[in-house]
Amino acid sequence: MTSTFKRHHFILNGKEYAIVLKHPLHIIARPDLGRYQIDLIGRHKNITIHTGASVKDIDNNRVVLEGHRKIHFRYLVGADGSYSVVRKYLGLENRIYSGVQYIVPGTHDKVVWFFNPDLLGSGYGWVFPHKTFTSAGVFFNRDLISAKRARGALDKLLLDYGLDYRAARLEAAPVNCLYKGVKFGNIFLAGDAAGLASACTGEGIVYALTSGEDVARHMLDKTYSFEGIRKMIRYKKRQEFILSMFDGLPRFQTPLFKIFISLLKWQAFQTFYSGDF
Repeated sequence: MTSTFKRHHFILNGKEYAIVLKHPLHIIARPDLGRYQIDLIGRHKNITIHTGASVKDIDNNRVVLEGHRKIHFRYLVGADGSYSVVRKYLGLENRIYSGVQYIVPGTHDKVVWFFNPDLLGSGYGWVFPHKTFTSAGVFFNRDLISAKRARGALDKLLLDYGLDYRAARLEAAPVNCLYKGVKFGNIFLAGDAAGLASACTGEGIVYALTSGEDVARHMLDKTYSFEGIRKMIRYKKRQEFILSMFDGLPRFQTPLFKIFISLLKWQAFQTFYSGDF
């Protein structure tokens, strides 16, 4: 189900650096993860899964589905993505970054990260191999880089790298990075709906899984104080502080990336930057 890589390749303005990470990167396709989770849930007879039941509104401890069907809730967990209906109901603003990727048929043999300030500013490009396909994309700040420019940057990076994407499927997704909390009375937020993704990397799966577990533990034990989320927020803040230096010094982004890559060679910095995730 997962692909695992400990050795990573960073390409800064065409020059490649190889770094071995203390903790390997595990890559999984979202549909595979979703099927695994549904299988786990399906083993519990007291849980009902409603598919094709899009939530349109929230009204006085009830969720309103398409067709005006209403379901009463005692607790509500909004795990409905970056443009969360639950988050909107709570009146919370968003800070949206974007990812654009090609789903390339066939597999690749290594993980690649692209840094090119002239094309993407503080954003980055990637090549992530999966079991049966390859994800090749870019992650960027929409306030600084337009979607058209990001698509052009992605095409150039892949052409220069020599990865053929002509038969690929293009996808795009928003990533909400503005964290405002997880508990609001009897309503909770998790994952991208809580703005837990890192604005530095766009990484969201580990944040989603950890926040979902923390919310469940708190619902069962009100003394539990979201320790997993608190730990992740420390690293999210560190990463986004570093990102703010890149965005605040656009003329110096290339030397800053050189320093960042050099620091990544040290396991102590890897732990400082992303912990044990």
